[in-house]
Formats: sequence, structure tokens, C-alpha cells
Amino acid sequence: MIDKKQKILEAAKKIFAEKSYFEATLEEISNSSGVKKSTIYYYFNSKLDLMVGLIEQVILQAMEKVKDVPHTKNQKERVAAIIENLFNFIMEERELMTVFQRAGYDFLHHHNTLERFKKVMDKFQIFRDNFGNKIGDIVTVNGYIIPGKDFMRVLTSSIWGYCMDESKEGKIITEDKKEMFQEIFTAFLRE
Repeated sequence: MIDKKQKILEAAKKIFAEKSYFEATLEEISNSSGVKKSTIYYYFNSKLDLMVGLIEQVILQAMEKVKDVPHTKNQKERVAAIIENLFNFIMEERELMTVFQRAGYDFLHHHNTLERFKKVMDKFQIFRDNFGNKIGDIVTVNGYIIPGKDFMRVLTSSIWGYCMDESKEGKIITEDKKEMFQEIFTAFLRE
């Protein structure tokens, strides 16, 4: 049985994927979830808290996908596994990714929401940096050493940006795109 909070989050995900944060209403979310508006306020103090809850859900789910990448000495295998997990997450959670993208656009133009968005993104950046430190330095075929956290920043930004562009154009991310990224990001790595 799905709990009320999860019903609210699922309904909000659908509404926020269709409308901007400022267009969506708690009434719509209440109607879609079948949960009274007063109950929504029990779980979330405001519409902003609800949106932040969804964004945090995106980040937590993405972290879960990449944190279990096996730590192998072969950095090409490690990087390929990270890309595999990130792409799988993006393909599985298209609605959440749309919500995340819309929130970024909506929140950047309003001081109050921007501050909250930055705080949530700080959590993601801390995770990404810690994960990058965990996977360690990446060494290129030319012997150039890339700190793991810098590599993860470039990798996640590239994948995220590419997938968002594809999504805006109505394209679906396919296996061959995942393989393309694996080739791009492993071709220059030392064995």
C-alpha cells in the first residue's frame, strides 16, 4: 500500500512535469493524489517544500544508482559502470528528470526559490565530490591525472546536459547513446 506522502509526491511529479512550479497548484496535486489539501500541508509546509522534496528524491535516487558501482582496478570498467547506472536512472525516471529541469528554470528567476534550490544542489555536489573521491583519480593514456571529483563533475554535467537536450527535442535516450558516452569517456583512459 502506497502511503499518503508517496501519493502526494507521485501526483506532484506528474503535475510538475506538465506545468511549471508557478502554474501548478496544490489543489491540482490534491485532486490528482486523492489526498486532502490539509493533509498535504501535514507533510509539506508549502508548495516549495513539496517541490524541494521531489528534487531531493531525484538526487537520492540518482545517488542510489551510482553508489554501488564496483570498485575495480580497471578504471575503464568503473567509468563504464557509472555511465551505465546514470543512463539507466535517467531512462527510468524521465518524469522526475523533467521536474528537475523545470525546477531549475523556474527557480533561477526568483530569489526565494533560488536559495532553496541552491541548498538542495549543494547536497548533490557534496555527494558527487565524495563519490568522485571514492572512485579515485582517473589517469589518461598520456599520464594526465584527473581527480575523481573533477572527473565526476564533467561526466555528470555532460550526461545531464545531453539528456536534457534530447528530452527537450522529444527524443528518447537509447542504448546506443549510453554506449556512445561509454566510448567517449573511456577511450582516453589508461588500462
